[in-house]
Parts: sequence; C-alpha cells; structure tokens
Amino acid sequence: MVTDAVNQILQGLDQGLVTQAEVESLNKAITAGYGGAGKPTDLTYGGVLQAESLESTLKSVTYDAKNLKLWPAISIDKAYNLFEQYNRLISYGSDSAPYIGEGGAPIEEDSTYVRDGQKIVFFGTRRKVSHQMTIVKTTVGDIVAQQAKEGTMQLLKNIERELYWGHAHFLNRLDGSNDGMDSAIPANSIAMAGILKQLKKGDTDVLMRSGDFEGYGDAKSVIQDLAGNIISQDDVEQLAVIALENFGSPSQLHIEPAALSAFVKQFYPQFRSMPGLSNQTVGYDVNKMVTTAGTVDFKPNLFLRPRAGARGLAVSALAPALGAFSVTGSSVGSGSPFVTATYQVKITLVNDAGESIPFQEANGVAMTAGQNVQLAVTNMPAGVKYMKVYMSAAGGAVGSEKFVGNFANAGNVNYIVSGKKQPGLGEAFLLDLSAECMKFKQLAPLSKINFAIVTTALEFAIVMYGALFVYTPRFNCVFENCGK
Repeated sequence: MVTDAVNQILQGLDQGLVTQAEVESLNKAITAGYGGAGKPTDLTYGGVLQAESLESTLKSVTYDAKNLKLWPAISIDKAYNLFEQYNRLISYGSDSAPYIGEGGAPIEEDSTYVRDGQKIVFFGTRRKVSHQMTIVKTTVGDIVAQQAKEGTMQLLKNIERELYWGHAHFLNRLDGSNDGMDSAIPANSIAMAGILKQLKKGDTDVLMRSGDFEGYGDAKSVIQDLAGNIISQDDVEQLAVIALENFGSPSQLHIEPAALSAFVKQFYPQFRSMPGLSNQTVGYDVNKMVTTAGTVDFKPNLFLRPRAGARGLAVSALAPALGAFSVTGSSVGSGSPFVTATYQVKITLVNDAGESIPFQEANGVAMTAGQNVQLAVTNMPAGVKYMKVYMSAAGGAVGSEKFVGNFANAGNVNYIVSGKKQPGLGEAFLLDLSAECMKFKQLAPLSKINFAIVTTALEFAIVMYGALFVYTPRFNCVFENCGK
C-alpha cells in the first residue's frame, strides 16, 4: 500500500500533476531529519525512531595536567608537624684576616645559623553525587570516579596558583609598599606563603642573605620592575647573574604565555627566508636561553596570567556581604607613578569562603601627578580577612578596573595605594628548582575522604596538607609588571 502511494506520487511528479500536500506527504515518508533540539518532545518524523548518538568521551574546554608547570617540577618531601622548621646557614664566619704570625694562633670564628619555618596549610575541595546518579547509565562511566578526578584537577589548579602567589600582593596600608613582610598579611590567615611572597621577604631580610660576601655584590635586589616594558634578553641575563652572585643556579623562567610571546617577537627580525625554497617554516623558536648562570628553559604557564577585572558575582554565598560598606578615594602624599587624571576604583572583600561582589567607588579618584591614592573605608563588615583593590588606567572607564593589590583588614581606616603593581600586569619567575633551594613538604598527599552518608547522596572531599619552603630565596629572581 505504501509503495503504491509513493509510486503514484513519483508518477505525478513526472507529469506535473502532484499537489503541494502530496509533496509534503512524500517528505514525511522518506526523510529522517536531524532529530530534536535536546528534548524528546522536539523529535519529529523519523527522528522519533532513531537511536541517539552521543560520544562516550567527555570533551573538555578547560585545562588538564599538561598545563601544570610548577607543581610537577617542584621537589616533594614529607612533613611531620603543623609547623615545620629548618636551620639556615648564612655565614661560615667573619671576614677577619686569615693570616697568623709565627708561633701565633688563628682568630676564633663562628658560623651563623638562623631557625626558620612555615605553617602547614590545608587545601581541599568538596564534591557531592546523588545515589540515583550512581546507578543510572552515564556516558562517563563511574560518576564518582569522574567527580574525584575533576575535583583533583580543580585542587591542583588552586595549588599551582598558590605556589606562585600565596600571600602575594599584600600592601602596607600606611605607604603602599609591597616587600613581602609578614606584618602586611592578615593575622588570622589560613593561606600559604608562595614563591613571590617568600622571594620579596628574602630580598630585604638580612637573615636570608649570605654574610660571607658582604660588600662583594650579593646585596643586589633579586626583584626587577619592568614597569610595563617587554622582558628582554638583557633582562634575563642581568637577573641570572644576580642569582649566580647569590650562589643560585636558575634553570627555568616561568612566565605567562602573552609575555613570553612578546619576548619571542623581538627575535622575528632575525628570521630570513630563502626565495624559491618550498615548505619553509616561519616564526622563531625561542624556548631556552644560555646565560652566564647556565641554560634557562622557558616555561609558559597559563596559571601565571595576572588577575584582571573583578568578578560580577560573589564566588560563594558565604562570601562577605557588602551592606553599608563604602570607600572614598583621594589624592595624597608623593612618590607614585600616577599621572594627573581620574582613576576608577573597585573594592572586593574576602573571607575564608571567597570574594564578595565588587563595590564601585562612586566618582572615581581625581589624581595629581606623583601622588598616591588614599582609600578611606567605612562600615567594614565583620569577618573580612582582606580587601582586593582594582583600578583602571589613567582616564579609564568604569568597568576597566584591574587588580593592583590586597590590604589586610585593619577596620575603618585609610589604605594607601602607591601604584607599585600596574593594573593587568603580572610576574615572571627565574627559578632554581633544586631540592636544596625549595621543596613542597606534605603532611598528607592528595587524598579522598568520604563523608558520612546521611542523605541519599555520596559526599567526599579531595584534600592535601602541606606548604612551600623556599630555603634560599635569593637563588631566585622575579620580574614584576611584565609587558605583553
């Protein structure tokens, strides 16, 4: 019957005697279509009878393990207490004369030691899977194992960033300085001190500096402010030599991809093509550099992209609520790189649960060239650990603010921003990753902890306990405000 009807329509097509309704009927009869738009009720015609096709491989648009650069490279050791200590030898003796007269005796000398240490901190992420989800058929297999894997990757993302930036960018509220001193850190912080913080402290702390070469060049700063300029070959060589003079052997430059790309483009003029040759490769491969201190490998790291604008929403319902909180900006003091212009300012508040929604300073801050920004805070909410400050470029519009620093919560007082960190620019790290220089000490490795089952859901946490120890900060160097 169906075949006869189809044949009649086909004959009618040949003779030009087929109606529009008959053509539509033919389409319904012989087309499968593309199915629905994701809902069973959207399926029409042959799509109702088709088996749906879905790949069993989960497609990821985010990072994976190969994007982690520092965590796989750093040495791991075991911790045994919540406060791990070590001794640092900073001098074998004084620079007294090494000679003795006939029948005499050498001058007595003593080595100098310093006791130092770090608190072990606790990293974790929590996951929850309903019991029903564990028994239905999924395209990813074991859903609990999949969530454990994804929770581990989220935790490693946060650890990777904290290894660089834990306790970093905290400013002295009285003058806006950023020297890594513990006094600028929130007193009740549960965070870890990362490389930037420990290197900045080591740059000025005499108890982290060798005393055997006083006056022989070891006091040069291991921090170089590029002030928005692109990192150059001379810059890498200069800091490598400073690290070498401090007895370091830097072997890797960890840098954000955009800043490394700007560095590589400086070498494009050296490329030459040969007319008439086929299959030529354009570009310039710059993945390492030979310095006086040895070969330095370049390690572009996505996790070194600096914090840009403030998020529009709080990261957690438990983050601080702004309420009556307010900020008024003004121009004060001297010595900053600010120019005469109006700057837009945003503030977010942070507790242990995360960052609040942003608060916009109402009228912008009208600055006078060379002066600092003074932020007067009122109605600071309870429970806030610190503030994050975002500023625009000179004359920038509302919404263009980018991260410039943190302030430990000191209450309803004034906070000074001196422009040391330029909006939107980050750091590059010239690192000696030997075990003698730095280690990550673990009290507990990556572990899965199952919670008690009190509902028809399985809850668990992925945790790790540990801390970064930079034993010899001046073996390493930092470029600040890298251009790109």
